[in-house]
Amino acid sequence: SLVIDLPTAVVSFWAFGSPITLPFTGAIWFAIFLALTAATGAQSVVAAHPANANRISVLGLENWPYWALPMALTSIAVLLLPLGPSPVIQLAAIALSGALIALAYAGLYATVEPGAPGSRRARLLLDSLAYGSALLLFLFVYQTRTRSLLSGTLVAATAMLLAIEILRSVTPRARVALVYGGIVGLVLGEVTWALNYWVLPGLTGGLLLLLIFYLLIGIAQHGLQGRLTRRVLIEFAVFAVVALILIALVGPGFTLTVS
Repeated sequence: SLVIDLPTAVVSFWAFGSPITLPFTGAIWFAIFLALTAATGAQSVVAAHPANANRISVLGLENWPYWALPMALTSIAVLLLPLGPSPVIQLAAIALSGALIALAYAGLYATVEPGAPGSRRARLLLDSLAYGSALLLFLFVYQTRTRSLLSGTLVAATAMLLAIEILRSVTPRARVALVYGGIVGLVLGEVTWALNYWVLPGLTGGLLLLLIFYLLIGIAQHGLQGRLTRRVLIEFAVFAVVALILIALVGPGFTLTVS
């Protein structure tokens, strides 16, 4: 994507009474292609696990929740690479993204069989990659200040993939993880749309999106485990208030007022 310059396809249409123009650049085409390639890699890794040795299925589609994190990591890497100030840094970023995807594959393999040795450490690794990727995505999207239809859609799609990866560890039902992940992605897309009307620095906006993503994931996890009680909701509310105060102190351009 840094060497080959693919033509840009422009899609124009009307939405909500105003003209919309969406440029599908070469980076977006490469992100889609490489995300699909990463998904096939994840499928191969998961299918090679001994727990799946006797499983017979059509195309192995029951393993699709394992595709989410590699697809998100690859897409985010393609979007961030052009921001490198020099070819050396871009090459280092390519090597780093490759190492992270390899770690993700190793973590996915280790979590195929819950309770196996190393599965808990692998789960912590995958969660760290998911939340770190979410922060990079939110910072990038909010920094670019693109149209809400494009930025909101990008955040919604990628946040859904990251949410599916985190939530698949608390429910064996892939369809339930998809529904909850879709809800998380939809909420993040709507929040991105709203924040685009609020002039905030990229760091502050990214931290706010990460906070909302973390809260939604935590509530969904407790709900799927049947542990969503009033005390848990109060704990999340207190955490949200403390996090907002910290963002107001650390993030520029964001102040809390009490009336």
